[in-house]
Amino acid sequence: MITLVRTAVLSLLALAATGCTIPLRQARDEAPPPASDPLDARLLRCSALGPKAAADDADCQSAWAEARQRILPPPVGK
Repeated sequence: MITLVRTAVLSLLALAATGCTIPLRQARDEAPPPASDPLDARLLRCSALGPKAAADDADCQSAWAEARQRILPPPVGK
């Protein structure tokens, strides 16, 4: 009887894990939402360039600096 209960519980856990994993693995065909801020559009363009090309792009470096300023403003005393 205990073996039957264990088997049932393990089966339910396996089904639950499978049910949670399947939606995560489906391809997403949704396009990113339109950029409401010009900085967002610049950052999306840099993301599309790839890490090596974006690292050499002056506009990407400027966009990253602006994004850092928005996220981590400089201390008040500086």
